[in-house]
Amino acid sequence: MDSHAVGKLGEVHTEQYLVEQGYEILARNAVFPGAEIDLIAQDGRVIVFVEVKTRTSGASYGREAVTPAKQKRICKGAVAYMMKNGLMNRQARFDVIEIQGTRLTHIKDAFPYQGPLF
Repeated sequence: MDSHAVGKLGEVHTEQYLVEQGYEILARNAVFPGAEIDLIAQDGRVIVFVEVKTRTSGASYGREAVTPAKQKRICKGAVAYMMKNGLMNRQARFDVIEIQGTRLTHIKDAFPYQGPLF
């Protein structure tokens, strides 16, 4: 299976997990200028931007691929999504979900917002 297919499978698994945890899925593979966000969900009143990293081997952690540059792009996309949907008054959170083999690790609040202050 190629890496794109593995990644898509990881996103499907993550979505199922989040729904089981009581999250509402708002968007999948949301694309914005300069940014793409795997999943956007709602946890209570919090809007959660989720980056999914799937690994087939234990050689590295998926969270290591969420670099500061990637975090900034996710934050840029998050602001665009929240502005477009009238959600600027809501709290946002950035989570990373790692999948290694059959193990899923949910890292809540994996990184802080990185961008301009409003």
